[in-house]
Amino acid sequence: MSSDTFVCVARVADVKPGRPHTVDLDGREVALFNVGGAFYAIENGCPHQGAPLAEGWVEGTTVTCPWHAWCFNLTDGRMTMGFDGVHVFDVKITDGQVWISRSPRRSAEATP
Repeated sequence: MSSDTFVCVARVADVKPGRPHTVDLDGREVALFNVGGAFYAIENGCPHQGAPLAEGWVEGTTVTCPWHAWCFNLTDGRMTMGFDGVHVFDVKITDGQVWISRSPRRSAEATP
């Protein structure tokens, strides 16, 4: 993958396990998660009422919305209850830096 399709958003050391990190990606807010050394990036707004998912709680690879407890899989953005999903971004780690794709992958349930 070319470097112009990915953006460096953080140092690995700055994204502690269990402490979501919010980054700006070309004007879009993205929530970055470190789950046991695996990094995930999803859009930071819940599709229900826009709650910041980075303020939710994480169990395994599921993040729970802090406002109304909607749950989303960090790997594919799917909502566990089958409603709207969220966009996910590919993540790569290079030389201690976290890079995320400029373009999101869409969850099967993500709205346009």
